[in-house]
Amino acid sequence: MSQEPEYLVRLRRAQQEKSEKGKDSASSRPEASTPNYSVQEQEALRWARELAAGTELRSIRNLSGARFAVLVRLQSASGLRFLSVEGIATREALKERVKPGATVGEEVLGAYEVKGGRPVEIAIEEGQVVLKMGAPRPGANPVSPEKMLRKATAEAVIREKNRPRDRDKRR
Repeated sequence: MSQEPEYLVRLRRAQQEKSEKGKDSASSRPEASTPNYSVQEQEALRWARELAAGTELRSIRNLSGARFAVLVRLQSASGLRFLSVEGIATREALKERVKPGATVGEEVLGAYEVKGGRPVEIAIEEGQVVLKMGAPRPGANPVSPEKMLRKATAEAVIREKNRPRDRDKRR
């Protein structure tokens, strides 16, 4: 028998049981704070990570359901710089957000159209913010397998109609 008081033995045993129980329940359930992003929103996050060039994205705000995403470099009060992704609902709000001098200590690195799956080039012409849509990124707008099969079937029918009739005789 140990020389420890009984209350310490019971306390230690209760803490061990509690930690074992916490490990089991934490591994069996998904993390509640992680939102479920759509495929297009996940592609927007991939774009932001590529643009960040290996730097960690510290925060992701309002991306679910947003039409546009903006990658912003922020400067904290301590002087550290970090990257954040913000979702923006409308084109007009995007123009207001990327105006030069609109915010202090922030630098907009790029914008992305979430629903269209393409980067947005930001230009300032004659004091006006001009948004130019780039080429869609591959994989940004995935096609369902059913739709791919329907498209392939339709293309096969068209190819069959356009095929020369005497092709087999030439061999």
